Amino acid sequence: MTTLTATGTFAVGAGSVTTLATTVTIIPSTGTGTGRGRLVHPTLGSFDYLRGPDEWQNIDTDAIIAPIWSSTKTLLGAANSLFQGDLRDVVIEERWTQRVAMELDQARMLIAMWQTPPDPTVAYVQWYPSYANALGFNVVLLDLAIGGGTGITLNPLTKNGVGWARGPVVLKIRIASRIA
Repeated sequence: MTTLTATGTFAVGAGSVTTLATTVTIIPSTGTGTGRGRLVHPTLGSFDYLRGPDEWQNIDTDAIIAPIWSSTKTLLGAANSLFQGDLRDVVIEERWTQRVAMELDQARMLIAMWQTPPDPTVAYVQWYPSYANALGFNVVLLDLAIGGGTGITLNPLTKNGVGWARGPVVLKIRIASRIA
């Protein structure tokens, strides 16, 4: 643990000298493709993945935005439309595919962040896929599945205090915007 110390004195009117101290948590940055991933929840705080996902969908050096195709039947055939997609259309999946997918602490933090969605009119969860790029996104955690299938399936690996969650684990994320 590194301790940073800073001091300074400045006059505020004719007030008396007061000493204040505070603790600031400094989270290390990660370079492109060198991290494991990070979620920052407005009330639960920052969480750096203990183990990065084994595979991910719709993210590389940036979000992969699919075009939008629409077709409507007409009297003589069809009317087709093709539009460029939007960042807000992107749904990301992070997958931990191993039979023993992740530490129980990571699984419980993902569950807590998914179960405690912030009001999107106030704040978003911030997501940093540092295993793929150096970007950050405001996101909504759409779904979490642990143990295969849907929902949260736990088993003796977790119950008996061994401290592991069985895979696969799938976290679905919708991007709301980029973090500037």
